[in-house]
Amino acid sequence: MLRRTTLLFALLLLPLTAGILSEPCSAQKKGTHKRTIETGGMTRDFLLHIPSGYNPRQKKLVPMVIMLHGRNGSSEAASSAYYGWKALAKKEKFIVVFPSGIGKPVQWHQGTGAAATKDSLFLSDTIDLMLKELKVDPNKVYMTGHSSGAFMAYSFAATHSHKIAAIGPVAGLLIDKTKPKFPVSVISFHGMVDEIVPYGKEGSWGIPTATESAALFAKHGDCSEHEREDLKKGLVHLDTWTMKKGNTEVQLYSLEKGGHGWPQPGSKSVKTTQLIWEFFKAHPREPAKKKS
Repeated sequence: MLRRTTLLFALLLLPLTAGILSEPCSAQKKGTHKRTIETGGMTRDFLLHIPSGYNPRQKKLVPMVIMLHGRNGSSEAASSAYYGWKALAKKEKFIVVFPSGIGKPVQWHQGTGAAATKDSLFLSDTIDLMLKELKVDPNKVYMTGHSSGAFMAYSFAATHSHKIAAIGPVAGLLIDKTKPKFPVSVISFHGMVDEIVPYGKEGSWGIPTATESAALFAKHGDCSEHEREDLKKGLVHLDTWTMKKGNTEVQLYSLEKGGHGWPQPGSKSVKTTQLIWEFFKAHPREPAKKKS
């Protein structure tokens, strides 16, 4: 009788234990998984994409890209073929995280100065969780975003420069002049006829323009060498600021015919997602020096 009772008790406990472990364990498998995290007194969610070929027992660490959706967007929209991050992750073997914003309308809440926000705390905690659960290289954590997500990427780089190596904002601006504690490389894209987030001062927002946002980060990263290159028969302008000594770099793609959307490959535009990834690969964070 005692043996049967013990067996029954073990069987009753089994589903409960499996339920507790199912979320992080399933996230080790290839594919896209919905995850949640407790942060800032809230339950936040994100989509985690694991490319085929990833092995939780592998020794080699892999890069991770965090893609932030725009205003009124969603993690599902950010993971769509329109942006192309999942297809590229499959090809290049990196992990992608698609966090979900909050509020009505759904958007990202940037900080000013050194102040953290509920969103920057969420993103920071999510990075920590992924570093704990997955074989992610802490020196190859990157962030990109569209519109509101691009504003957030700029903001997060300013307040949490110790967490990411480079950012790729698209159609977003830097909201203040906060200097990151550590240099962060930037590749930015902005349509010059963007009517939602104006490229220049037409919007009179009282915040840095697209060029000023990039130039400020270049200044923060001691990138004093500047050059401009005209591409696509003069329809795309590439400004590059480089560091005299070091790997930090800032690039700004200004698209003459570009609006507020994510620039797509074409005769008047560029391969945005591919360019961002190539830039990320070339700009990992320098490993912390070991104390002697």
